[in-house]
Amino acid sequence: MKRDDDFYNVESDESGRPLIGAALLFSGVIVGLIIIVVLIVNRDNLKFGKDKDIPQASSKSEGYVNLDDYISGSDKVSDDLDIWNEYLDDKEKEEPVVIAEEPEEPKEEDLSEGGTKTKVKKSDGSEVWLKINKYLAPNELDNAAFVLKNGRLDYYVDGEKVSHTGIIVDKNDDFVDFAKVKRDNIDFVFIKLGQRGYNTGNLSLDDNFYSNLKNAQDAGLHTGVLFFSQAVTTEEAQEEAQFVLDSLGEEKIDYPVCFYMDYIPNDKARVEDTTPEEKTTVSRAFMDKINEAGLNCILYGNKEWLLCNMNYTSISYYDIMLDQEEELPDFPYRFKMWKYATDDVAGVSGKSEMIISFIDYSVK
Repeated sequence: MKRDDDFYNVESDESGRPLIGAALLFSGVIVGLIIIVVLIVNRDNLKFGKDKDIPQASSKSEGYVNLDDYISGSDKVSDDLDIWNEYLDDKEKEEPVVIAEEPEEPKEEDLSEGGTKTKVKKSDGSEVWLKINKYLAPNELDNAAFVLKNGRLDYYVDGEKVSHTGIIVDKNDDFVDFAKVKRDNIDFVFIKLGQRGYNTGNLSLDDNFYSNLKNAQDAGLHTGVLFFSQAVTTEEAQEEAQFVLDSLGEEKIDYPVCFYMDYIPNDKARVEDTTPEEKTTVSRAFMDKINEAGLNCILYGNKEWLLCNMNYTSISYYDIMLDQEEELPDFPYRFKMWKYATDDVAGVSGKSEMIISFIDYSVK
């Protein structure tokens, strides 16, 4: 249906315009009142941003927060309230844990003073440390070169045995079967020739000397002789040496004459009243006379006798037979023989004194 041109023309109805205007004005007033009421009711919830949830300033200082309201009179700063710092402070205040160290064991005193002294066990049970004379020929034997087998010692150099085994025989051994001795791997025998009485001073020949010497040589053993001295003067020592030479006469020996001087257990010997220097002088007088006769001579003694009862410096150039029944010798100076044990030997009743020689005197 076609509307005429007056349809959109409000001016065509003059009587309706006042009513429409009044209605619009009334509606606007109502809406405005509603908005005002809503704003008034929600004013506390409509604080935008910066003032929200911040307490109102007190009367003491308008516009600023008073810290006294939150920390009752405290003057601590922020660092003072750091829990981690307080934890560290407590740790630092703890007493340190001290771990007690175990006490060190006292070091054993080196009585040898770095190997410059040697210990001597004396017959009375006491011990003494003696200075080693570095100018005397030292003991150069290698302890690792000793081999013990069936109670017998041998000495090896570069894998080859260079030592020789011997024993001492005297009248107390009664009859000795030297053939059995030889088969028991004994190389040489020292046969006691005689002695000077430790009380009377008289010279005497060992009862079985000649028979022992002959039988040993017949069995193929190398032989030497031993003389027990109690000489207290040079003259007596030379007398003893001459007695040995006279007793041998035409008999030949290829091992040394052994000079042996000692005290007597549980009795007094003539030489007890002599000084170490006098004993040394007597020993030299005997050995020099034997050497002058073209025979080898060897000095027998234990460590105490050689180092405490004699002036060893004056006799050190003589051959030495050391008497020391221990696993290994600790004599600081050179020696050529060592009486190291007492053991059974086939052909001998009782025990025999075992000797190891580091040289073969039969070819010396």
